[in-house]
Amino acid sequence: MNVNIFEKANQIIRGCDTAYFGVIDECGFPSVSAVSLIKTENIFLVHFATQKNGNKAKRLAANNRASVCFKTENCNITLVGEAELLTDQESKSRFWGLDWMPHVFPGGETDPNYVIVRFVTKRVSLWVDNEDAAFTINELLTVQSYCGWLCDSCGFKGSHGCIGCIALEGKPFWGECPVAKCCREMGYIHCGECSDIPCDALKEFSCGEGEHCDMPAGARIAVCAAWTGY
Repeated sequence: MNVNIFEKANQIIRGCDTAYFGVIDECGFPSVSAVSLIKTENIFLVHFATQKNGNKAKRLAANNRASVCFKTENCNITLVGEAELLTDQESKSRFWGLDWMPHVFPGGETDPNYVIVRFVTKRVSLWVDNEDAAFTINELLTVQSYCGWLCDSCGFKGSHGCIGCIALEGKPFWGECPVAKCCREMGYIHCGECSDIPCDALKEFSCGEGEHCDMPAGARIAVCAAWTGY
């Protein structure tokens, strides 16, 4: 798993209006249906509306384990985790606004049958641009570098015997890293803790045009944001 496929997955999710949501039915079998997404920004959290008296809500009340799948022509993103029903008015009002909602919930945002499903990802499987990855959220959120690079899965570990930026105190095989040097001098664990993120030095690594810069641009900045708290 690398920073690039992580941010590619986030971009795909942001471009999706619908997804496939799987729950466990009353007979113990998977039940999958299409859902319209609400303000989904990344792999960590998914929100959508459903009917309180519908099958999805009833099944989630009995078993909150669930899965969400995003599909484009050549990519597949499968998230496995747990879901809960949000029935408080603050959440219902915050997520209200899609064109179809008044037709399904004629009582508006206070309709008692209108609830929000909040899905929290625990595990991820990806197939993006002919590359696959599988990881847990806990693995992704383990700080592995100063700049957001995912050192644990970096190819240079094997080819250059690199043991990781943090273990090497910001001095990997290619020399002293200016981003790591700045981060250490400021007393930060990683760049996501800095109020100036993304600074020019980090942008040069993450958004530049060099061979080892992020593709898509900003991928390791997104990882730093996740480490800070998605």
